[in-house]
Amino acid sequence: MSEPRQIGAVRADAEAQQKTATAVAAPAYVPACPGAGKTHVITSRHLQSPRRLLRQGRALISFTRVARDQMARRCRQAGRADLVQAPHFIGTLDSFLWEFLVKPRRAAEPVPRLLESWASIKAPVEGVDREISLHRFPMALDPSQDPARESVVWDKLDYDTRQLIEASAYSRPAWQEKIFATRKSWCEQGYFTGHEARVLALWNLRNADASARLLAPLRSRFSEVVVDEAQDCSAADLAILQLLHDAGLPLVLVGDPDQAIYAWRGAEPQALGAFAARLSPTPHRLTGNWRSSPVICRLAATLRTGQRPPDTSVVRNDDIPVLLLPTRFAASGSRHLHAPTGDGIVDAFRVLAEEYAIEAKDCLVTAYKYATLPGITREKPNTNAITSLAWARTVVHTPGASGDDLTRACAIAVRVLFGYWYPGETSGPDRIMAAHRLSAGQVNRTAFAFLHSLPAPHKEWGTQVWQAMKAWPLLPGAAPQGGKGRPAGKPTVPRPQPATGIRTNIVHQLKGDEADGVLLLLPDPGSVQRWATSDPATDEVLRIWYVAVTRARRLAAIALPEEETDALAQLLTGRQVPIRVA
Repeated sequence: MSEPRQIGAVRADAEAQQKTATAVAAPAYVPACPGAGKTHVITSRHLQSPRRLLRQGRALISFTRVARDQMARRCRQAGRADLVQAPHFIGTLDSFLWEFLVKPRRAAEPVPRLLESWASIKAPVEGVDREISLHRFPMALDPSQDPARESVVWDKLDYDTRQLIEASAYSRPAWQEKIFATRKSWCEQGYFTGHEARVLALWNLRNADASARLLAPLRSRFSEVVVDEAQDCSAADLAILQLLHDAGLPLVLVGDPDQAIYAWRGAEPQALGAFAARLSPTPHRLTGNWRSSPVICRLAATLRTGQRPPDTSVVRNDDIPVLLLPTRFAASGSRHLHAPTGDGIVDAFRVLAEEYAIEAKDCLVTAYKYATLPGITREKPNTNAITSLAWARTVVHTPGASGDDLTRACAIAVRVLFGYWYPGETSGPDRIMAAHRLSAGQVNRTAFAFLHSLPAPHKEWGTQVWQAMKAWPLLPGAAPQGGKGRPAGKPTVPRPQPATGIRTNIVHQLKGDEADGVLLLLPDPGSVQRWATSDPATDEVLRIWYVAVTRARRLAAIALPEEETDALAQLLTGRQVPIRVA
């Protein structure tokens, strides 16, 4: 068979799988490989809805606003703006739980608000011997008990927070008591995050009276609920979905268990598999990869469960081998050197990518931890306002800064400016905006413009910041009172790394992202032994690496300690993965 006919046959098979998944009746489970076109399948399913006015609609649920917006945009581009309006729903899981399972049972006053995280407001834990913000404490929810049991996930604290806790005179149980007391006081003011939404949704669904009042409108409104990226469902999410399924709400789950990388929240492949088996004993698999080359599909297959054959590359015939880069990793910081040349590892990767006609702007560098990545120093928790503002100013002046960092930088500037402009306000920025009828766009533009106007941070920078704050045009309702809200102290100045023109981000921030070339940094000794012997079903680190390499379209590269390069070369060659040690 000629190559064009082979590619045509592969495409036809992949399209047939998509059509089957588009038409399958609920309840159903659709496991989908990376690059399988999940969003296309889900949107195509939604676009089949008749144009006539419906009494019932469909809910499309994702875990990110990016995926939500992408599905809504595709509906509008297809001329079906009606599909993003009631009775349909397109949104995140947090917003779905909030709108249909929590908010209807909340009192009208104080006005209940769903926060993206506790970082959206200034919420220090009260009654302890040092100030640590509430958002620094990750919380887990065990739904196996009724009521569901909550706890602080102590082993997921960042380094600085852990150091502060260890130096505190208060024990961890005492801290946990104060953490939950602080959280309760904010909830009583009407503030909740997605975690609290899950707690309340579970309670409501397990309470007979509340459940009856909530489920009847849901069954009446939705003929189907589609959950995208189902592998990200926590134990609490699956418990909620099980209750909705038991109540007769038709569910369709779409996801890839091999990409489950949120174990600390209770997202485990086995839990999803067990729930999916109860939901639909016959899964409808999508194994055609519309993103990655055959070589990358082979590489990915070495990092997933069950030793299944590689997925089928649908649209690419690139034969670029996997690059293995012997690297001398810095003990601290991110100045990692390519061992053969002595160049920085990112610069070496850029030169190698150019050999395959891949430009720097089409490349991505990733790692498990922020500390491994090149780029500007991360903002440290519990720093003073002037240091946080210095970090934010550095971010907006750094080419290629991530969207996540830019969002955080904007939030920091808003908090600083609002602290000066609205000194009498004790609530968060969202309520200040609502009280003074300020739009989010107006506030964000002001914050970014202010950051851009500031000079580069230095030790005496605080005086210049204060002068800029006093001179900046006020927003409506602003009423400064002397020096209230002035950022105090001297900033710890963040030091940016030289710009490389290549995007960088940790793996957990790359869901839904892709690039022609991807470099994964593996600095830890023993990584090759882990790759060879661990089971991805139980080792989340392997699943994180799997997510990283499957972001690549044409070229995947791995930087690892130079003494382990030969071992990985042998491992991959033995599994028929073409490699090049560079």
